[in-house]
Parts: sequence; structure tokens; C-alpha cells
Amino acid sequence: MSDFGYFTARVYTSRGEIPIRDASVVIENYDSSTILGARVTDDNGKITPIIINTPPLADSQSPGGDNPFATVNVRISHPGFYTRYIRNAQVFEGETSLAEAELIPIDYTLDYPFRTEEITVTPQNL
Repeated sequence: MSDFGYFTARVYTSRGEIPIRDASVVIENYDSSTILGARVTDDNGKITPIIINTPPLADSQSPGGDNPFATVNVRISHPGFYTRYIRNAQVFEGETSLAEAELIPIDYTLDYPFRTEEITVTPQNL
């Protein structure tokens, strides 16, 4: 039987955390770019959870083993906003991982209006 966890996201803009509707959230396997799931945000800027296969939780019970979590990359985009790319997000068996993603409106007056905002998550020290 496969072990799994969930991944979800909340997408917003500004410090007032205004939800962004119809943002695209794509979850990829971290090492192969295989798409594991894709969703579009609702009126509250949220997506329904995506099921992610994970290593067994028991892997965290002894030192020196493989990481007890799945690692995914997340691309969040919406027209008019810079794309947010999260590398190495972690999903644990039986848990729901949440990405809180603030999108920044594109400033078309800049020379590089199509940049990507990138975040890299460091591994848990387990």
C-alpha cells in the first residue's frame, strides 16, 4: 500500500493578503519535473489538496536513512503577477503541507517584467 500526504496552497497579494482567484498551482516531482497535480485557486485563493506519494513515516525512526518526506517543486502563476517558484517543498506521510504564496504584481516599467520569484526550502534536520 502506498503512503501519502497532501499538498495545498493559499495564494494572495499585498500585505493585506488579498486572495487571488484563478491562479495556477502546479506541483512537480523535484527531480524529474513530472507533474504530480495541478489546481486553480478559488475565490479565497485556495486550492483543494493534491495527494502526494511519500516515503513511510517509519523512515524517520532511525538515523541515517532516506528522508521521511517527499520533495516537490511548486509553480504558482497568474497573469499580471510575477510567477512564484518554490523548490524542495516537503510533504510528510499523513500530513498536509501548505504553501502560503504572496504574488507580486508585475511592474511593466522595469526592464525585466517577467522575472520569477524563487524560494528554496532547506531540508528538515531529522
